[in-house]
Amino acid sequence: MNLKSNRHLQNQHLQRELYNKHYKRLYHVCLRILADKFDAELAMHDSFLKIFELSDNLDKVRNFYAWSKMIAINKAIDMLRKRKNKPVFESIDDNAHYLDYQDEAIPSSVTVEQIKASLNSLPDGYRIVLSLRLFENLDFSEIAKILNIKEVSVRSQYIRGRKKILSLWTR
Repeated sequence: MNLKSNRHLQNQHLQRELYNKHYKRLYHVCLRILADKFDAELAMHDSFLKIFELSDNLDKVRNFYAWSKMIAINKAIDMLRKRKNKPVFESIDDNAHYLDYQDEAIPSSVTVEQIKASLNSLPDGYRIVLSLRLFENLDFSEIAKILNIKEVSVRSQYIRGRKKILSLWTR
């Protein structure tokens, strides 16, 4: 067996290992954004295709999960934009003052499953921003870069989405 085919087999083995280790987490990242199991699975698989296409040296990627998560987030958002064929996010006036807000506490009786179900009932823009903030722990500026919108729009989506969810639980 020559060196090239040996390296190819090692790379295939590494790809399989990485897929088996991370596919569930990347699937859930996509599912929170897309709110559709079939689309989430498709986005997750497309993410792995892109990941494996981009890197000949997967063993040298320092934080594979963080890197692959960003690829999955972008794939899911791209899919959502293509599916909707319209803007997903509200445009906010630059002069809007959404920077001052207080996070309201989530009632202790609310379960993670209730939070996930509530997120799925939200419009896409709110759901995506809340998911990226609450589950992926991204800050507002990172979310703005990913979504290619202004940070003030991200904050507004976040505040409005939280208010909508909290109103569901306080009825």
